[in-house]
Amino acid sequence: MLASRIAGFVVASVGALLMGIGATATWITVGIPNEPAHTAIRGTDLTDGLVVLLCAILTLAAVVATRIAGWWSARKAFGALAAIAGLVAVAIGAAFLIGGKDRDAVIKALGIPRDIWLQFGAFRNLGPGAYLALIGGILGVFGGLMIVLWAAMGDRGRPDAA
Repeated sequence: MLASRIAGFVVASVGALLMGIGATATWITVGIPNEPAHTAIRGTDLTDGLVVLLCAILTLAAVVATRIAGWWSARKAFGALAAIAGLVAVAIGAAFLIGGKDRDAVIKALGIPRDIWLQFGAFRNLGPGAYLALIGGILGVFGGLMIVLWAAMGDRGRPDAA
């Protein structure tokens, strides 16, 4: 069943795990062609990655809370919180993948003016972090919605009980 308790728990938990891994992984690597030195910028070096890490923590906490909450309305609220946190991670991951190579935050993190980057023809390659944040966020949204559906089905005609 699509809205089963365990399926929503597993999907949202895997999403939180992927968001957390993505937040700590490399989001972009910058350097100058034909030079051995590069700089890898991890998600936690940027505000975006820190927010995704917070979303991962919120998603995981909300999923655990759905398992211990006694009221169906609380379970629905925690499931919705997990879905919203996943949606935020999706938005951040997608925005970074679309414009991450040219973001001023990346260049500021390196402390090198944009003019110098342009003169040397610096490269900026996206790493796996933003992709993992995006995929984890999608799973978090689906898992949270599955929990909400499960709680809504349990709410119909049943008393608040575990």
